[in-house]
Amino acid sequence: MYEEVSRSIDDDLHSSVDALKKLVEIPTVAAKGEGIPETSELVERMLRDAGLETQIHPTSGAPVVTGWLDVGAKRTLLFYDHYDVQPAEPMDLWASPPFEPEVREGRLWGRGVADNKGDTTSRIQVIKAFKETGTDLPVNIKFVIEGEEEIGSPHLPEYTKKNKDFITADGGIWEFGGADIDGIQEAWLGLKGIYYVELEVERLSKNVHSSLACILPSAAYRLVWALSTLRDGNSRILIDGFYDGMKPLTKAEIKAIEKIDLHEADFKEIYAVDEYLNGLSGMELKKAYYGAPTCNICGITSGYQGRGSMTVLPAKASVKIDFRLIEGMHPDEIHRKLRRHLDSHGFNDIKIGYIEGYPPAKTPISHPFVKIVKAANRRVFGDLIIHPTSPGSGPLYLFNRYVPMVSVGCSDHLGNAHSPNESISLENFRRAQHRIVAIIDEMSRW
Repeated sequence: MYEEVSRSIDDDLHSSVDALKKLVEIPTVAAKGEGIPETSELVERMLRDAGLETQIHPTSGAPVVTGWLDVGAKRTLLFYDHYDVQPAEPMDLWASPPFEPEVREGRLWGRGVADNKGDTTSRIQVIKAFKETGTDLPVNIKFVIEGEEEIGSPHLPEYTKKNKDFITADGGIWEFGGADIDGIQEAWLGLKGIYYVELEVERLSKNVHSSLACILPSAAYRLVWALSTLRDGNSRILIDGFYDGMKPLTKAEIKAIEKIDLHEADFKEIYAVDEYLNGLSGMELKKAYYGAPTCNICGITSGYQGRGSMTVLPAKASVKIDFRLIEGMHPDEIHRKLRRHLDSHGFNDIKIGYIEGYPPAKTPISHPFVKIVKAANRRVFGDLIIHPTSPGSGPLYLFNRYVPMVSVGCSDHLGNAHSPNESISLENFRRAQHRIVAIIDEMSRW
């Protein structure tokens, strides 16, 4: 079924790659506020060229681009994607310039090809293939493509609160996904929440000579002492009430992860570690991966960090921390508990900058749309590993009340998302488009 659409996808693969290259050439770095207007306009043109009605929705930050095609069908399929990317630094670690996409060894290299411009382009190109072959779509189509996912989607709620009817659908494909280390496709049904903060402390009016450390306080030590109260040597988070309300993995989720191979030995080699945190392995490792919250130091800044020595007593110190949250936890509650914790330990001088946060969300394993994606994947790729949730985070909570979402995509374990030398396999890019066709077909018979 849909042979002409499939043939068009294969025959016009070069056109799809060219469209992706044009998108990647724009350095759409939300963290720096770069490339946002021109990228949103390009995405809108891509949707319009694929035959969809379109609209660019202004927000207090990056605009949200939507596209839709109502064919009067019983079912509606929604796609959530984002057009922003991570910063490309450090530039010297790239084998080719990050915003000059290049094909080598059957892969396309460039910032954003794996996260998420590749998936965005592949999905739009599928709808374009239906249009160009004159093939009727058997389901209604909606796209929601935002430009701030990589900085926590701070302004996306402005759009979703006003457009609940638009984001309501029978099923949705979330932004990311791909193949594991064995080449088997993976689907993700949820995302952990996140609470991201920057703690700051100032102890002196200016940096001074380190010889005065015998009589003056150190902002760096003050911060280190505060950090030592957050987590113990076994990685248990010590903030009072931190784990309150946290929901454990369900019986269905436990059963599902029992069948999943996390490739423990392979990833030890990749990350050059002898053992996982606290010696975790087997089911305990899986339970932590899918069902444990975190308190992680992302970066610490204080004093002199250049080459060579500089004997200085730092006046200021700061640290960026992210907490990954499990069902039943909310970033606003963790914010209050962190403030209370610091104050109760005598650190009321440490300021908390609340940078971003949102709660976790999941699609139930038993949902019929999950079965549709699995059936469609079988037709194109074969086996599908279904993860009940991802250890990462995203704004799924804004959608999951209105549409069951499943993450599948065109990346793989070599994709290097968020790292230098990001890439995708062109074969995965091609076959991922065929999977979308199969999802559309399976959904039309639901």
